[in-house]
Amino acid sequence: MKCVILCRRNKRGDKMSHIIKKYSNRKMYDTKASKPITLAGIAALIVRGDDVQVVDNQTGDDLTMVTLAQIILEQEKSKKELLSLPVLLREMIKRGRESLSEIIEKLLLSSTESALLTEEKAREVVQDLVEKKRLGKPEGQRLLERIFSKVRERQRALQGQIETGIREILGKMDIVSRAELQELRRSLQELRCRVDALANLKNK
Repeated sequence: MKCVILCRRNKRGDKMSHIIKKYSNRKMYDTKASKPITLAGIAALIVRGDDVQVVDNQTGDDLTMVTLAQIILEQEKSKKELLSLPVLLREMIKRGRESLSEIIEKLLLSSTESALLTEEKAREVVQDLVEKKRLGKPEGQRLLERIFSKVRERQRALQGQIETGIREILGKMDIVSRAELQELRRSLQELRCRVDALANLKNK
């Protein structure tokens, strides 16, 4: 999927206009500068005052907030305090359609690594944001509860898929399942009891 980041010229005409294409392999290319660009480079464009809008090249959906949140999370993971963070947060608040916690939740759950997302990883990200006062403690707790609920739901669904797959494989291999094995053991035990009972009758 391609995304296009548009930095639009303001009324004073003193801002450069950039078109940055993002490809499915996550690489990004600044068509104006004719060179690759990173999330840090995009953050630098915002810090210097350019208006930025991120839209999906295929659907036209506005992806600006998600991109800003992704930049913030990348900086959080690097454990570095960068001057661009306050500017990025102000930009997100200015747009105001969704709260920071909603964006963080969406980003964590929709990332390519979401299948590997654990409660511990989610707690680490959110607690770091709370400690740095980018999220309030109550808001952070509510965010964790929502994420934990969805992580557990995904884990249950994944476990169900695994168990179904195992049963299908065992069925094709004509191998008894654990439940079938337990039932077989119970039947054998009952048979032994009957044999013992018959033996006792004969001995009387």
